[in-house]
Amino acid sequence: MSAGTAPQTAAAPAKPRFTRSDAALVAAGAGLTVLCAAALTRRPLQGLALLAVLAVVALILLNRESLARTDVGALLVAGLVVLPAAALLGPSFAIPGFPQAFLFRIVLALVIAVGVTYLIVRRAALPFAAKDVAAPLMLWFAWLLVGLAWSADKTGAFNYIAIVVTMIALVLATAAAGGSRRRLLWLGYTLVLAYAFVVGFTLLEARFGIRLPTSRLIDAVTSQTYAVTSVFVNQNDLATYLAFCWPFMLCAFFFTRRARWLALDALFILIGAAAFVRTGSRSSLVAAGVSTLAAVFLFRHLGARLSARTAKILGAAVAVVLVVAAGYLLFNNSQSDMLRQFRLEALLSQAQAGKGSGDIRTSLTSRGLQIAGGSFLLGVGPGQAESIISAGINALGISNLHNWWLETYADGGLVGFALHLVFFLLLVLALWPIARRDPDAFTRYLASGTVLALLGWTIGAVGPSSSVSFAPVWILYGLGLAVISRSRLAAAAGAGAGA
Repeated sequence: MSAGTAPQTAAAPAKPRFTRSDAALVAAGAGLTVLCAAALTRRPLQGLALLAVLAVVALILLNRESLARTDVGALLVAGLVVLPAAALLGPSFAIPGFPQAFLFRIVLALVIAVGVTYLIVRRAALPFAAKDVAAPLMLWFAWLLVGLAWSADKTGAFNYIAIVVTMIALVLATAAAGGSRRRLLWLGYTLVLAYAFVVGFTLLEARFGIRLPTSRLIDAVTSQTYAVTSVFVNQNDLATYLAFCWPFMLCAFFFTRRARWLALDALFILIGAAAFVRTGSRSSLVAAGVSTLAAVFLFRHLGARLSARTAKILGAAVAVVLVVAAGYLLFNNSQSDMLRQFRLEALLSQAQAGKGSGDIRTSLTSRGLQIAGGSFLLGVGPGQAESIISAGINALGISNLHNWWLETYADGGLVGFALHLVFFLLLVLALWPIARRDPDAFTRYLASGTVLALLGWTIGAVGPSSSVSFAPVWILYGLGLAVISRSRLAAAAGAGAGA
């Protein structure tokens, strides 16, 4: 080799085009294809579920580098915002073939996993400024745990506690949305979408008789072919949810000038009213009336700060129409089976005659009070009242007290009832001034709708068979805490900026 010639480097061996890893992937893909094909042929629902799982795994593997750069806090916030809407939809949104694996439980599990990671990485909780209001609710839960000591049916007690733990997690997740205005706004959007699905599905039920698997009417032989349940188990649960939503739709007329929002609000009211008359729930009808009358006191000094005068007049007209319609339904003499179920006279006559819904309600109230009195006012323990009223020679054939206040009293005794009532009153008393005077219009709107819905709940609590697993009431509790927290955090930030 001459001195002027540069040394030649050895050429790198060419990389094989088909490696052992590639062969393993091809073999695995072929095996999974055969497995999915067999599953789809023999068990279509399970096969689709398997395909969905594989798709998620593939998505994670293909985007693992992007996921590694994902902000854990942002992922947690997204889960917290979606969780309340998922809870509303409940078991209706389950994986085909796996009814226990529904959307709410999946999102809750992800929120818990990401939340633990967030606390480890950030070592700081999300901002929350309503701990004093939430304290009685936590003490009520602690008292239920104490009640485990004297609960006769341990299995039922632990099952009840498991449900309460899930609902408390739902409350805290919803309350966490109060950490920022943007987060609270997105929570509102998801709940609006959930409402649109709930009332929209009632149109399919009423028109085509399509029901979700969670509905007790799906295979029931009943003359109430007009009834609708949407994502809930029965008509009373749907009616209670609609009664919760009514104040928010009423308040919209007093808080916005935008025609498209008012038009959407009016559409939601009409569809919700069409669904409500098919439920036959007298308690929810009265609850909506209570919320409407309370709105008169809340807005009497509102002035002309936000919405146009026309919108306020329209809102007042809608409220008057509701009150008149409620009066007609409660005292109607119609021959329609759908409308006659609202008659208050029928309930009173049934109670006096010792038959029907009126007699059952009276008997349940008597039994619930006896249960609490027979336990030295300590309560019989979590989930015990249900097993007591459904057993024995005087059993009514019903396993729930159909009264949330009575349920908290029978299971938790005087202490449990008092703690839950104190939480409820603190929530109302904290929200009322925010609804009247908070400088932020959106916060004031949410506070108004929430406090009016809570006032309606004082009567509406007798609607659902058992509220311990009734997600809307716990979401309402969490929303109230979120609004209080947002108002206090904003006030503290304003005070800090002005100092």
